[in-house]
Amino acid sequence: MEKEAILLVTFGTTVDQATAAFKKLEEQVRVVFPGIELRWAYTAKSIRGVLAKRGIQIDSPITALARLQDEGYTRVVVQSVHIIPGMEYYDLVNVVDNMSHLRGISGKQFQSKIGKFGFHQLTLGAPLLYHLTDYQEVVACIKDLVPADPQHALVLVGHGSDHHSFSVYGCLNDMLRQTYPNVILGTIEGYPSLTDVKADLARKDFQKVTLVPFMNIAGDHAINDLAGSEPDAWQNELAQNYPVTTLLKGLLEFDNIVEIYIKHIRQAYELLN
Repeated sequence: MEKEAILLVTFGTTVDQATAAFKKLEEQVRVVFPGIELRWAYTAKSIRGVLAKRGIQIDSPITALARLQDEGYTRVVVQSVHIIPGMEYYDLVNVVDNMSHLRGISGKQFQSKIGKFGFHQLTLGAPLLYHLTDYQEVVACIKDLVPADPQHALVLVGHGSDHHSFSVYGCLNDMLRQTYPNVILGTIEGYPSLTDVKADLARKDFQKVTLVPFMNIAGDHAINDLAGSEPDAWQNELAQNYPVTTLLKGLLEFDNIVEIYIKHIRQAYELLN
């Protein structure tokens, strides 16, 4: 009897209210894949450590997969719950690849008295922005957030990256600006920066700004870097020139964004067959 599981992998969070976004994704996965074991893994060791002190145990991807294997799960989808195919995603690629090679030499599974060793099938689902269609769907997904007033700017703020995949943000920003004249994308760590966003805002006669995190959850970065009380928080920096409203809502709180992740899980699940 084949045992199937889905492992959702994300960076993680210590912000209790932000986990509601993860639960929204989890609930939808359970609806679409009823009866399949569903688990989470956090890639951030520091976050797992903080949660462990609170009595909350979350596995790393390697530990989660080892646990599933030990419990007899043979067909497993690992789904990247990341925005871009950056360092976190490629670390996950390596984990899945190495676990897949436990099948043995030349693809043959080791045999023992208790059965086959290793997963029979192990697949990996893509992050939010991977294929061109993903970008196009994300652009369409934010339509309801775009202010009707052309002088009211929507500024989406992602985490950013120093991985070569930082170009994802520039590509999406270009697609957004071609679709919506009053939407700008920036990042906290990388390009486009806050300086770039300020320059983009100054090129047009914007009268007010709404900030929205372009992150799966409204966690620590959204709370502190966007809406914090420090002078360098984005809302305080931009408030020097515009009235600013900050919407602390993660991407996973939007049904149409969740559906993109569900699509990627479906694609990975189909490879199990």
